[in-house]
Amino acid sequence: MPSKGARAPVTLRDVADKVGVSVTTVSRILNNRESGVPIRDETRQRVLAAARTLGYRPNLLARGLRGSRSSLLGVIARDISDPFHIQILRGINEESRARGYRLFLGHVDYRPAEAVAYSSMFEDSHADGIIVIGDLEGGDSTLDVLAGQHRFVVGVTDRTERREIPGVYSDSEAGTILALDHLWELGHRDITCVSDSRTYDGRLRIRTYERYLREHGAGDRIAVHITDQEPELSFALGRQLFAGPWSATAIFATSDATAIGLMQAAYQAGLSLPDQVSFVGYDDIDLAPYTIPPLTTVTQTGVAMGRAATTLLLDMLDHDRAREDIHDIVLPTSLVVRASTGAPQRS
Repeated sequence: MPSKGARAPVTLRDVADKVGVSVTTVSRILNNRESGVPIRDETRQRVLAAARTLGYRPNLLARGLRGSRSSLLGVIARDISDPFHIQILRGINEESRARGYRLFLGHVDYRPAEAVAYSSMFEDSHADGIIVIGDLEGGDSTLDVLAGQHRFVVGVTDRTERREIPGVYSDSEAGTILALDHLWELGHRDITCVSDSRTYDGRLRIRTYERYLREHGAGDRIAVHITDQEPELSFALGRQLFAGPWSATAIFATSDATAIGLMQAAYQAGLSLPDQVSFVGYDDIDLAPYTIPPLTTVTQTGVAMGRAATTLLLDMLDHDRAREDIHDIVLPTSLVVRASTGAPQRS
C-alpha cells in the first residue's frame, strides 16, 4: 500500500487523456504492438513524449507476457443477471478451467461503450481472447470495434446470422416454431406473444410468431406485447393484461424470465393454469422446472453453448486460425413439455 502522500502510478489512461487519443492507441504504441489501423508517426511521437513527461512505467509482468500465452480470457456479458447468460457463463468457466485458463468478467448492461472499455482493459491485461455473451445495443458496429482491437473474439448468443466475429448460436426461428407447433397441436388458436424488442433474438421470435399465425390462417389473432426480460416488468405488464377481459388461451413468452412474471400475474388475477391460459417460455433456465405449474419451454442448452464457444476460441488460439476461416456453430433447440401447457377449455 503506498505511503501517505505517495503519487499513484501513471496509467495508460493518464497518457491517453494527455494526448487526446484512445487507451487502445496508447497501449499499442507503448507496447509496440501491431495495429490493423495505421498509426501516424506524429501520434506515436506525441504518445512517447507524454509517457516520458508523466513518468509512465509499464507493467513489467504484463509486458513479460507479450508474445506468450497469459492463460487469461476476457468475457463481456450483456446482462450478468440474465439466468440464461448465467448458464452460458457456467459452460465457459467449466471449459476454461479444464484447459487451464482463468476468466476476466465484464458486465456491460447493454451499453456498447462499456463493452469497448472492457475490450481495452482486456488488451492491457494481455488476455488471449474474448468471448461476448449476448447482443449489444449498437449491434454489429460495436462488434466491429472489438474485432478491430482483438484477433481472437467469439460471440455466443442465439442469433443465426454471421457477423464480423464467429459465434455459437441456437436456431431461434426453429425454437419458436417448436413452441407454436406444440400450442397449435393442443388446439390453441388464440395465442399471444410477449417479447422484448431490444435484442435481435427477441425481434426474430416476434417475426416468426407473426408469420406462423398468418400461415396457419390466424393472422387476425396476432397480438404482440413488449416488455424487458425481467420478471418484475413482465409481472407489471401481466397485471395490466389480466385486469380486464382476457380471451387468449395461450401465451408464448420469448424468455423464461418473462413467462415467470406473467404466470405470477395470471395466478394473482385468479386464472387457472393451464386450464384458462397455457404458457410456453424460452431458454429452459434452472428455475423453469420449479415454477407452479412447471414451465413448458424451449431449451437452448446454455451450458453447452458456453462450452462450445470456449472450445471454438481456444482452438483458434491453439492453431492460430483467422476468424475468416471459422464457421459459426448453430446448435439445435428442443421443447421440454411440462405442466404449464394443456388443451384449451371448451366453452
